[in-house]
Amino acid sequence: MEEPKRPKPFSILDRMIDWINVFSLLSVALLMFVQVVLRYVFKMPLMGIEELCYFPTVWLYLFAAVKASSERGQLVARVLEIFCKRQRSALLLRSIAALASSVILIWLTWWGYDYLKYALRVQKETGTLYLPWIFAEATVFISMLLMTLYTMLELRDMLILYKNTPASLPVKKEGA
Repeated sequence: MEEPKRPKPFSILDRMIDWINVFSLLSVALLMFVQVVLRYVFKMPLMGIEELCYFPTVWLYLFAAVKASSERGQLVARVLEIFCKRQRSALLLRSIAALASSVILIWLTWWGYDYLKYALRVQKETGTLYLPWIFAEATVFISMLLMTLYTMLELRDMLILYKNTPASLPVKKEGA
C-alpha cells in the first residue's frame, strides 16, 4: 500500500527546511574556512568567529532532525515487527510508536515554549560580539514544533494505512 499524499503546505515547508539546512551548512563551512585562513595563513585569529559559528551550527543540527522527521529517516529499530505475521499488525505497531513519539514531542515542544519565554525574558548576549542568544535558543521551540507536526502527520498516515490494509495480508519479508 502507498502512503497517503502529503498536504501542499508541508511540501512548501520541506523546501524551506532544505534551504535553512543548506544556508546553515554553507555558513558553518565559510566561517571555519575564514577562521583557518586568518589563523594559519595570516597569523591573525579573529575573535568571536566561534560565536558566529554557533548560531548556524545549532540551526543545522536541529533542522537536520526536523528533516529526518519530515522524511521519516530517523534511526528506528523495529524489533517487535519481526514477530508480526500480518502487515496490519506491523502498521498497528508503527501507529503506536508514532503516537508515543507524538506525546513525547508535545511535551518537548511545551518545554521548548517555556524555554523560549525564559530566553525572551532574560535576553542573554554572547560574550565577545554581544549577539542575542535568542537567535539560537528560539530554534529549540521551532524545531520541536515542526517535529511534532511531522510526527503527527506520520501517525495519521499509519492509521490510514492500518485502516485500508486487508487483515489477511502477510508481512513482506525483505530479501525474499
